[in-house]
Amino acid sequence: MAPAAPPGAPPPTRADRAKCWAARDAYFACLDSHNLWLHGMPEPKDYQAMMRLDPTKPPVLSDREAAAAGLPTVCKALRDMYKLECLPSWSLHFEMLRVKDMQSKRMVQKVQQEEAERHNNEKEFWDRVRKKD
Repeated sequence: MAPAAPPGAPPPTRADRAKCWAARDAYFACLDSHNLWLHGMPEPKDYQAMMRLDPTKPPVLSDREAAAAGLPTVCKALRDMYKLECLPSWSLHFEMLRVKDMQSKRMVQKVQQEEAERHNNEKEFWDRVRKKD
């Protein structure tokens, strides 16, 4: 993990930021290609489980916890590079954004699915809506 900048230290240079962004992009691309969302954790399949995630506290497991839970560690080398190149506050920020982005995508999918159901069977859809009230 990149050390936290001491108080009064100059901000990261353009080259430092570019290295961080490249490491982040490579790590997140690896996660996406394996249908993982953070540090080897599978993406929640259930809409409610996804919405309950707190983006301010992404559930990141240590290597030992992930191994004990039998979670894949296919992107470990890229994760280590990401943590090395980015400041801890940046890593947390990017992980929070990833969770929020995934929640937004899942919400859009759910709305589109409900809209399609509504158009396919208008009467049944409105009967179900009335029952929820």
